[in-house]
Amino acid sequence: MSWDSIVGQQRVKSHLRSMFESGRIPHALLFHGPSGVGKDAAALMFARALNCREGTFDPCGHCPSCMAMSVLRHQRLKLIFPMPSKADEDSAVDKLSADELDEMNEQIDAKAENPYHHIAMAKAAGIKISSVRDIRREAAFRSEEGGRTVVLISDADRMNTSAANALLKTLEEPTGDLQLILTTARKDALLPTIISRCQLIRFDILSEEAILGALKRLPDIRPEDAAAAAQLSAGSYGLALQMVREGGLIKRDEVLSYLRAVVMYNPQKLMERIQAILSQEDRETLIRFLMAVGGWFRDVLAVREGAADRVINTDFREPITKFAEHYPDADCSRAIDEIERCVDLVAKNVHLVNLMIVLSQRLRRCIAPADGLI
Repeated sequence: MSWDSIVGQQRVKSHLRSMFESGRIPHALLFHGPSGVGKDAAALMFARALNCREGTFDPCGHCPSCMAMSVLRHQRLKLIFPMPSKADEDSAVDKLSADELDEMNEQIDAKAENPYHHIAMAKAAGIKISSVRDIRREAAFRSEEGGRTVVLISDADRMNTSAANALLKTLEEPTGDLQLILTTARKDALLPTIISRCQLIRFDILSEEAILGALKRLPDIRPEDAAAAAQLSAGSYGLALQMVREGGLIKRDEVLSYLRAVVMYNPQKLMERIQAILSQEDRETLIRFLMAVGGWFRDVLAVREGAADRVINTDFREPITKFAEHYPDADCSRAIDEIERCVDLVAKNVHLVNLMIVLSQRLRRCIAPADGLI
């Protein structure tokens, strides 16, 4: 892994380089921006640079420190992320069952393999005080080789009140060579007092070209899948990777079946489709599905504008064309806006069935009532 593996974000990388080379690095950094744009990946890369034996911003990749960092098992790296709900009085890890420990290690290994992987443990309740209270103990460790103890708090907005207050004490009284890096896609959900004690670094939405270029460098990725994922990912390389690696893109016939149920608006049929969509109980999969539905409406717009070469779902060009002809007054732009608002809400722990029912009603109004099928 090198800085080149961080897709885009040239402004951020230049800023971090300037910090590193000047030696003026704030003890607490807050990386904020949309999901999947490289916040954790950049944090892990920065941790590697801070501890590389070569002492350069571009880590050597072969010293013992770099090797340990590459598998996320470095003694000067601590990862904090939402965990299953356990008693706050004890170590969150000590309270995990054997199966949960295995799951945690699998998630860390997946993160080491792909720094854009989002660690998501089953039944994760948030970040507890038990995960935060030992930060000072971590900072007390000093190595003869120098470097910094880096604590990466992913999904920092999911700290409970006790954990946030415990972290605030550490921020108010920096200890030794501790380097805190918080990452979040929901900066405004953090305590203002925490935000004010961190240096903020904003990560931008990635361009479709940057995502496509990165996907094309991966082995065994079909060009058409890379192009579709880049267009559907809404600027998130992490989401694009999920689309092409974890079961592929959402099946087009699932999108078509859902849209048919929306247009017909038979409550029973629609609820069956919604239940089928939500059957995996996986919010990431739901986001991918919604992005695929958004891609359908973008394809309809492309057909209307005579830009058939921009159609993503090329294998469904005929039903897309029929849809455009059958619903000439459909407000596709508004439908896309509704879907994007829904995607934002999925990550906020809302009730998914209700969310999909409301979205379906709004999409039907965008398409306009009609008797025929898509």
